Amino acid sequence: MSAWHLTAKGKLFHSGLPHKAINSIELAMDALNHIQKRFYQDFPPCEQEKVYGFLTSSTMKPTQVWYPGGGLNQIPAVCRISGDVRITPFYELSDVEAKLRSYVDELNKDLSSIEHRGPFSKYNLPDESLQGKVEIDFEPGKYEGIACNLHTDGHKLLVDATKKVLGEAKGYSLTGSLPLVRDLQRAGFDVQIVGYGLMKTYHAKNEFALISDFKQGFDVLTEVIRQSSAKNQQ
Repeated sequence: MSAWHLTAKGKLFHSGLPHKAINSIELAMDALNHIQKRFYQDFPPCEQEKVYGFLTSSTMKPTQVWYPGGGLNQIPAVCRISGDVRITPFYELSDVEAKLRSYVDELNKDLSSIEHRGPFSKYNLPDESLQGKVEIDFEPGKYEGIACNLHTDGHKLLVDATKKVLGEAKGYSLTGSLPLVRDLQRAGFDVQIVGYGLMKTYHAKNEFALISDFKQGFDVLTEVIRQSSAKNQQ
């Protein structure tokens, strides 16, 4: 997961004279629309995601919008849209960020390539030698996801223990974010990820979990230890 900020810079002016302004809000929306289309072309769903049961493929979407304030009769000069890009572990995050930067570079070379909003909304003012600009920045903290190894003894123990306690084991994957897991896997650890909360309340307004679910999780982990100890004594 990588958090991004897309900033559109235009020209402040009175909304009664839109042909004298470069509307940063419209520029930000149109630029983001173009960038998202390119992202989904370059990072489409892949076959490995079906094997791991990913709930979604790689995504790039906005989650926040900011502008510096002003009257309703002002076209703002700056608008920033922020969000995140979450990719499945079959793509490299560094490649994704490089692509996003390249989309922005392409836009700045020719803003006429994206849609304008009506005949008086433009992203360049030739008479004033002015042109809008789009910038993208990334937060320094990033989380790299992993594809757990489905063929290790640890995975088999976890599946068997889950079946014994719950009666079944239905694995799935998502593009959540956890620190260190990719580093641990690269270092040779068999990283397996489980959770015993309620998916329907995940990051909800009143997020909660059930003690009974945590008890089942504890029972699963103790069963893993029991089976592992028995295997080592053989």
